[in-house]
Amino acid sequence: MPRNYVLTSKKLYILLITISFLIMALSLEVLMEVKDGSRFYQWFEEIQQSEGQVVSKEEAFDTYVSGQILLYMLNLVIPLGFALHSFFAFKKERINSLFIYLWMIMLMGGMAFTLISWNVHSLFYYIRIMAYLVLIGTTLSLIRDVGISKKW
Repeated sequence: MPRNYVLTSKKLYILLITISFLIMALSLEVLMEVKDGSRFYQWFEEIQQSEGQVVSKEEAFDTYVSGQILLYMLNLVIPLGFALHSFFAFKKERINSLFIYLWMIMLMGGMAFTLISWNVHSLFYYIRIMAYLVLIGTTLSLIRDVGISKKW
């Protein structure tokens, strides 16, 4: 029978503040990607060379912006889901080992997705990695609270 424990307000605040920094970094990074004309022209030249077709800049810009917004939404799914689930676990539910294991896998996947993007020239890339590390560390610290054995 799983043991359930209440999520402390201190850990909830750490999680929510870290998630807000992560979302801010994601938002500013997407804003810079879309507003920077040189990035669009670089992407446009790569598309022109790879496809061999002539595409108008207006159509390509719409595709570029749509692609950036789609990536932004995909990057937001894990942090927003974790924030909502943590908040409701604090208010109404309790946490157990399933909560920790589920979100550890999801957070590691989000961090892997960030690492695969390999955008090392962006400060926001490093902020996102640090935020994921803090979230993973805080979630790991919940193991002690829930009383899960440390046999990984």
